[in-house]
Amino acid sequence: MKIISKSLLAGLSGLALIVFPQLSIADETQASASSSGGTAAGDAAAKSAIGGVSAGTIAAVVAIAAAAAAISDSGSGGGAITPAPAPAPAPAPAPAPAPTPTPAEPVIEEYVTEVVVDVPGTASYTAAGPTATRTTGATATRTTGATATRTTGATATRTTGATATRTTSATTTSSQGGAATSIGTNAGGNIYNVIETYDVVEVYDVVEEYDVEEVYDVEETYTTTVTIPAVAASTATATAIATRVVE
Repeated sequence: MKIISKSLLAGLSGLALIVFPQLSIADETQASASSSGGTAAGDAAAKSAIGGVSAGTIAAVVAIAAAAAAISDSGSGGGAITPAPAPAPAPAPAPAPAPTPTPAEPVIEEYVTEVVVDVPGTASYTAAGPTATRTTGATATRTTGATATRTTGATATRTTGATATRTTSATTTSSQGGAATSIGTNAGGNIYNVIETYDVVEVYDVVEEYDVEEVYDVEETYTTTVTIPAVAASTATATAIATRVVE
């Protein structure tokens, strides 16, 4: 805007400089013609012009210059009065907030979900197993609970329960208590050997009764060892009950 005002001022000033000499030349021509017409005409021309320029021309040039100066001052921030800025419009009142709706109670449902479970692997190891018996390589004797008899190598006598008679070296005169045949006579009569009755005795091998024994292999009871094989890691699936909000 400042550049336009300066350009306009320069143009008007140049126009005034161009017009001013032409008006001066025209006035001088008119003054020469009037001088030949008489003194009265010269006085009239002198009253109507100042220095060869009419009063109307001077007033026009002054008005143009004043207008150009006013335009230049208004564009360059000169002495012109700056109008007061218009007041800012009052802000519109904010609308009242809408009431918050009450949320509906969520509906919870249960469902069956399937999950993948990691099954860790285990290394091979040994554990105690059941018990068992085995021979130690040694032998021992034990009674079997049965009995038996055996001869000891000695002999003995015993009555058999039977009886027998035998003649003794003793004598008697009784024919009933003696032998059947007389062995002689004496003053008392015949002499007989005395006959005796005795229990029959036998000689036998002494026998003993003993517990039967046996020789056996000694056994021991021991705990066996079980080897558990290694198990590789794997995965498995399982089901579980979960809850969710019904959409």
